[in-house]
Amino acid sequence: MAAIRSRRGAGLIDLMITLFLVGTTGAIFSAAFPTAISASRQAKEYKMATAIAQRKMEQLRSVGFESLTQPLLTNASVIDSTSSGSTYTFTSADSIASQIPSGTGTLSIEDLPLGVSPEQSHLKKVKITVTWLSNSNAQRSIQITSLIADKKPRAVN
Repeated sequence: MAAIRSRRGAGLIDLMITLFLVGTTGAIFSAAFPTAISASRQAKEYKMATAIAQRKMEQLRSVGFESLTQPLLTNASVIDSTSSGSTYTFTSADSIASQIPSGTGTLSIEDLPLGVSPEQSHLKKVKITVTWLSNSNAQRSIQITSLIADKKPRAVN
């Protein structure tokens, strides 16, 4: 009979402790959930921007060294037709804004003379930048740079 009296109300205390632990665990997860969703969305945007930049770099490599000029890149739909100067855009050509929020893409091509005249340069430096606005309206961007070489053999003077 003494054992029954000492356990009286124990079920209610166990229930209250269980509810407290479940409530605390739920509060922790509900606080972390929005942060996890935001981090996941941001990672997805970076992944998409990187894929766009890499795809553009491969497209430039495939057109060839001699075709890395504004008129030829425009004709091949590699850059936007409104591009001019030394920095070209490819926002419309690749429909970047439909892939990432407020996305834009630019690329620049620079001759690397390597001690010879620019006309005899056999190397070009290509810099591709993809920029977008995150959900918090912060401007994000990624940039990749590569060298493209002229693979045709040349006579040495």
